[in-house]
This record gives sequence, structure tokens and C-alpha cells, in this order.
Amino acid sequence: MSIRYEQSVFFRGYLTEIWLRLWAYFIKGFKNPSWIIMSILGRFTIIRYAVVAFLRSSKSKDHQPKNSLSIFRDINVTEIVNSLNQNGLYLGIQLPQNHLNRIFDFALSTTCYGNQNSRLGFYYSEKGRVEKEHGYTFFMAQYYNTSVLCSEIYELSRDSQLLEIAASYLRAKPIFTGSRLWWTFAVNDEQPYDSNQTITFFHYDLDDYACLRFFFYLTDVDSKSGPHICVRGSHTSKKLSHVLMPVKRRGDDEIRNSYGSDNIVTVIGNKGFGFAEDTFCYHKATRPICRDRLMLQIQFATSDYGLHNDLKDPSLLRQIA
Repeated sequence: MSIRYEQSVFFRGYLTEIWLRLWAYFIKGFKNPSWIIMSILGRFTIIRYAVVAFLRSSKSKDHQPKNSLSIFRDINVTEIVNSLNQNGLYLGIQLPQNHLNRIFDFALSTTCYGNQNSRLGFYYSEKGRVEKEHGYTFFMAQYYNTSVLCSEIYELSRDSQLLEIAASYLRAKPIFTGSRLWWTFAVNDEQPYDSNQTITFFHYDLDDYACLRFFFYLTDVDSKSGPHICVRGSHTSKKLSHVLMPVKRRGDDEIRNSYGSDNIVTVIGNKGFGFAEDTFCYHKATRPICRDRLMLQIQFATSDYGLHNDLKDPSLLRQIA
């Protein structure tokens, strides 16, 4: 492994990153041992397909949603699913304006937590003052319990069109496994940037044997305001060495050389722009340069391990004094 590779991907040192990953696996495995089994076997496409086929045959094959209510109009489910099957990605699911406005208002009027620290709560409008008074640098801020506190996010978790897309793509009954709402902040170039906070390195996620996420930009996102990047087709065509390596993160050059520049898709769109992505695709965030980005994620899978949601005991959440 080259020194450049270690410096660009293993920010805190190769051995330190390996240790932290193993410790995280231990904690998650302790909470749910079946997750450890999935995180090992789920790397292999043939096993993922076999497990989903078993789930489909062992349960009712009628996995389409019964709920007929949807906020979306003119969605072509077949087109979306075909794109997901081929590319692991579909661009262009527009969040209606009224839902966009209400979720954005929720974000402005609700406490977010700097760098995912449950004791560093503040309102978005207070960010500059809090950083100055307390000497913090916030690279991102996470909201908690969003599907409980925000009725519009809860509606999205039950939306019939999103459920139909998920059911058709996962080929099994989709289970809502969590939402996520978070800011990624533009940070002055003169300050050190913590890429571990914002996950600005290529990786893939193993949240289940089959998993689908819907993302919605709640602010305008151009090339300088933290666009999401996805490697088209990498959900089914990973190099064997990338499957077998215990660490899933990869450097930009390695991704480009392995999967081709043409398959690296930078997702740009105005507020309300949405897209669907297989979590097994290589993907990453990018550093905002000139404008903060607010993003919403809705996730469906075939099983819920209880480890991939934003639910947190409110008694553990603290405002910054």
C-alpha cells in the first residue's frame, strides 16, 4: 500500500483506522450479532441475491405496498427500477415544493447537533456565534428523531410511490429502516478539514443484503456546495480485491482507474432534487466550498438491524450552553 494512499484515505494512520473500524464492528456486533454475519456475507453479490430470493419465497410474494397515498406525481416506477438495476442510481425524483418548504422550516426551527455530538446542540442560525464563543469548528450537523418529530419526513417513509420503487428493486417487502437529515458546512480553506466527519472518501455501505436510499437536496447544490458523488454500476461490478478487503474506503485515483471516469457521477441539482441509490455503490460526499448543504435521506431494506437510523433518547441530547 502506497504512502499516498494511506495519507489520502486513512487520515489518522492506517493502523489507527483499521483499529477504529474493528472496534465499530465489535460494538455493532454486540448490539446485533446477525449484523456481523450480514456485513461479512453481504459483500458477495451471489449471497445477497440468494438471501433476498429466500426472503421472497419464505414470505408472501405480494410485497407491493397496500397504501395508495403519495405526494409524488408522474413517477415512472419501471424506468426508475430499470435504471437502478443497471446503474445502481436514478436521478430526478422531485420533492414537491410544499413538502420541501415544511422540512426546511423544520430544520431551521429544530436543534441540530454539531459533528454528531449529542451534547453540542444548536439552531442553524446560531452556528457562527456558537463556533466563535466556544471555539468549535463544525464540519457537519445531524438532526435526531426526524421521522418522529417531522410529519413530512414520516409521510415519506410511508409514501406509496417510494415503497413501490423499493419493493420492485429489492424484490422483497421493503422495511423503512431510518431517515437522516443533516447539514454539511462550508469551512474556511485555512482551517484543517476533518474528512471523517463528512465522509468525503469513496466507500460503500452494507446496511443489509439489499438496501435502497432516497436522497433529497433541501438546498441548491452545485459543484461548489458539496454534491454527492456515486460510481455508476459499482453495485454489481466491484473488483474482487475491493470485495475481500476488510476496509471499504478507497482513494479517488483507485476508483477512477478501477471503474472509469465516465462512471463517476457528480449529482447536482436545485433544492427539492431527489435521487435513488443502491447503498452497495461506491459513493462519497464532497467538501462544500462556498455554501452549506442540507440533505435528507430515506432508507429501505429487507431487514432492520436497528443500527442505521437517527433515533436517540431525547434525555441524552443537550444544547450548547
